[in-house]
Amino acid sequence: MIGIVGHLSLVVAFVASLAALVSFGLASRSKPGSESWARVGRWSWIAQGVGVVVASVMLWVAFFGYHFEYAYIYQQTSTAMPFRYQFSAFWAGQEGSLLLWAVMTAVVGAILARWTLKTDGGAPALEARRVFGSPVMAVVALCQAFILSMIVGLEVVGVGIGASPFELLADKFADAPMFAANPNFVPADGQGLNDLLQNPWMTIHPPMIFVGFTLLMVPFAFAVAGLWKQRYTQWVRPALPWALLGSGILGVAIMMGGWWAYETLSFGGWWAWDPVENSSLVPWIFAVAGLHAMVVQKKTAAGHKAALWLTVLAFQLCIYSTFLTRSGILGDVSVHSFVDLGLYNQLLLWITTIGALGFGLLIWRWRDLPAPATPPAAISRESFVFTGALLLAVTGGVIILGTSAPILGNLFRDNPSAVPIAFYNTWTLPLAVGIAFLGGMGQLMWWRKMSVEDANRVLFRPVLATVVSTAAVVLLTPFVQETVVAPTSSATQIAEAALVGSGSFFETHGTSLLLLLLLFASFFMLWGNLSVMWRVGRGNAKMVGGSLTHVGFGLMLLGIFASSVFNDPISDGAGADMAGDRENVVVPLGRTVAADGYRWTYTGQEVNEDGRPVYLMDVVDRRGNEFQTRNVVYKDGRDQWIQHPDVREGVTRDLYVAVFPSAMSESAEATAETTLARGDSVRLATAGLDHAYTVTFADYELEVDLDAISVPADSVDLAVAARLEIVNQATGEERVLRPVYVISKGRQQMFVQNRATDWGLGVAFAGMEVQEGAVRLVFEGAEVAEEEWIVVQAYEKPFISLLWLGTGILGIGFVVSFKRRLDESRR
Repeated sequence: MIGIVGHLSLVVAFVASLAALVSFGLASRSKPGSESWARVGRWSWIAQGVGVVVASVMLWVAFFGYHFEYAYIYQQTSTAMPFRYQFSAFWAGQEGSLLLWAVMTAVVGAILARWTLKTDGGAPALEARRVFGSPVMAVVALCQAFILSMIVGLEVVGVGIGASPFELLADKFADAPMFAANPNFVPADGQGLNDLLQNPWMTIHPPMIFVGFTLLMVPFAFAVAGLWKQRYTQWVRPALPWALLGSGILGVAIMMGGWWAYETLSFGGWWAWDPVENSSLVPWIFAVAGLHAMVVQKKTAAGHKAALWLTVLAFQLCIYSTFLTRSGILGDVSVHSFVDLGLYNQLLLWITTIGALGFGLLIWRWRDLPAPATPPAAISRESFVFTGALLLAVTGGVIILGTSAPILGNLFRDNPSAVPIAFYNTWTLPLAVGIAFLGGMGQLMWWRKMSVEDANRVLFRPVLATVVSTAAVVLLTPFVQETVVAPTSSATQIAEAALVGSGSFFETHGTSLLLLLLLFASFFMLWGNLSVMWRVGRGNAKMVGGSLTHVGFGLMLLGIFASSVFNDPISDGAGADMAGDRENVVVPLGRTVAADGYRWTYTGQEVNEDGRPVYLMDVVDRRGNEFQTRNVVYKDGRDQWIQHPDVREGVTRDLYVAVFPSAMSESAEATAETTLARGDSVRLATAGLDHAYTVTFADYELEVDLDAISVPADSVDLAVAARLEIVNQATGEERVLRPVYVISKGRQQMFVQNRATDWGLGVAFAGMEVQEGAVRLVFEGAEVAEEEWIVVQAYEKPFISLLWLGTGILGIGFVVSFKRRLDESRR
């Protein structure tokens, strides 16, 4: 019953969205009867909203009721999952995440529909509602129809439309043996959420991404409506608050994903240029570029062409992001990609339709677009803002090119690989320098025109503070050693040494010069915008949103710079080979290993409240501080190793610790043979690890009673026994066994086993390593237990706290700007 109601609700919502599209489209005509069609559109929108809400409620009922007869419920949840993850499992798979997007679009559309009915505000506000109301809603309804088409789960003329979250398990896996035997079979439990997704950030990060995508739909709708109704500049005022809110939320959501990765994944950082993460970053970059063009257009009546292009492209890239993650095309190159549910063509059609609508109208109206009366002056805020927007767009283009490499590679070869991280680092570093520099200059300059004398006056203090700050970093930190004298992996994580040339000078100094420029530009962005905040905020605090956002971005760049360039791996120089990287420390159980001023002691394991092993290490850092790290590492139900790093956060530095226990080593195999030197010990374990023994080779015994071992004395050339001290770990009982190694006068070897019969343990002396003074032993009834150890990958990350602080300030700045622009649009 739940599935029937949910499925029918989605069908109703889909049909109603199509009705709303047609009605609002007809209402957009300047003809009699338009208002009647607008009323039909609003009622249709209400109907689709009700359908989407009912479907969502039914899906949650199925989740909390453990209705494992539905494939989506079976795949995403289990009875053992806590409530918060049962709740967030709603959007763990792509059917649920698309339904979540539909819910948010329904809410945003309802707000826009309500906005068109308001009668308050001045004449410009009323005119905007009259002109833009129905066209904007028609565009939103078009997008909602596409979203719902991907989860409606219909088949029309033999063509499947969408993948329903209410599809029965028996229908999805009809060929499975259990359904052949029993068509009504219902599993007792589900597969459960991927353990990597069982994290508190799962409850907020994905919804925030979709909130950002949905809000960026609105500026796109206003841009299309402006082109449609030939209001080429008026669309900016009502669209600007939505663009600010969408950009702010999406930016913070992306960094939430970075923090999620930082505290959940063990790759050693907060960002890995993962294609799926890139696919949400790129729309944000273009949205921010478009946002700056919109601000210029509103202030100076210039830049409306750039604002239109970038706004259309930003939302089209939101859909392209959905295509990359949900078409299955990145399944081999990203850990975040969804499997292919047959939505490839539908997503491609949506991208094409949005591009044809937005760019088609823009090309059609191109000759009618007004040109500014005078071009902006070279030294003016609009010039610097336009250049910054251009650099942002180029940066987004570079990233999306690298992210799309597997798609482009399919044209030339099978199974193409993703581009290396060095590609992104090499190209984005010089662009980041330019963006940071212009982010400071743009706020310091005045609108329209500024004299050289005025520019010198406003630049003096920020430049002085920037020079002092940059010099302090260069002189007081190992900047030169890290980037010039001996470039290390921490530096090359940002750029390749031969970035700007192939000559020896640039190979040695190219990275350092670019990093120095990035440091200078980031400080300039910070100090320049702080000075603007101080000057503007004293008069009107509502005006500081833009400079506050730039301050946050400057802090983020400084956090990225410090934690990457000065990222300090802790290594003893003899670590294990981890994918070609030996910057780690191998710590055997019960031993202390010193490395780079740290002392690591692996003390053992315990089990946490979830029944998972926790690897414990006592650590003494370079400053003499003592603490314990607790890393959870285990193999989940999907036979996948899950590793959670231990991050010790600090104001000036974080210590990031990931461990790889010996249990993860595929090459480790139990054996019944070992070699011991005098005084060495080995641990034995019987099958199932029911009993454990410690065997110590005490010494050789040259006086052997040959009669006791039934060996004729006249046939022996050499007889020697190994004195083995054995301790039963379970009982503490000690025994001494003396296996004998014999060489006959015919040069034949004999191995005389000695047994502890009641323990079921036997040992043979099978040979000697004369130069090492060691014996080779073969055991019966037990195996040599693998030595337990862990590989520790640890990094000191200086001032990474600036990254998270900057993210928070960036978000606050967007909120302040949104509030200001919202008040303006209402007036």
